Amino acid sequence: MKLYGRRSSSNCQKVLWFLAELGLEYEFVAKGGDAGGLEEASYLTLNPNGKVPTWEDRNGAVWESHTILRYLAAEYGSARWWPRKPSARSQVDRWMDWSQSSLDEGFMRLFWAYWRTPERKRSEEAIARYLADCRSAVNTLDRVLSEQPYLAGRRFSLADVPAGSLIYRFTRLDITDDLPNAVSDWYERLTQRSSYRTHVMIPFDDLKGRLAF
Repeated sequence: MKLYGRRSSSNCQKVLWFLAELGLEYEFVAKGGDAGGLEEASYLTLNPNGKVPTWEDRNGAVWESHTILRYLAAEYGSARWWPRKPSARSQVDRWMDWSQSSLDEGFMRLFWAYWRTPERKRSEEAIARYLADCRSAVNTLDRVLSEQPYLAGRRFSLADVPAGSLIYRFTRLDITDDLPNAVSDWYERLTQRSSYRTHVMIPFDDLKGRLAF
């Protein structure tokens, strides 16, 4: 089993974190960034988008981070991660989809506009707009987490992985506010997981001011 990726990629970190939760053994193959290799014909055969992450096992290749997460949960995990009952599964899926369409979209725009863009090229207007979008998404999380400890209910599940993988970086940007109370408590629970500390809570200074990485 192999995971192709870049450890500083937030999309890869989602998968790395979950693989550690599952306790799976696999080979990590560096792709992208300084490692390059995304345009190699052999890699494009696995992932025609030429992006990371890509998972490969006996069944073939899987790409797109959230699809990989669901695949891993179904193939190697248990119902605690991704329930079999459609109504319960929807509780997980909706937060995974929401994270991608709302939190991830707003945060990545902010991350690129502020962190990845050299200071002289930044647009303060754009940064303020994207920061407001992020605050709105975080407030959505806070409303839900005020009623329950995790996004899909009482137990940590796949629902928490996409949003949880971004919240660390959000807290480390020097233009963001303190997290609301319920989100802060949830984040603190995530930091108690060794897999989270190992694969998500890592420095990303090497990305600062780098538009082409």
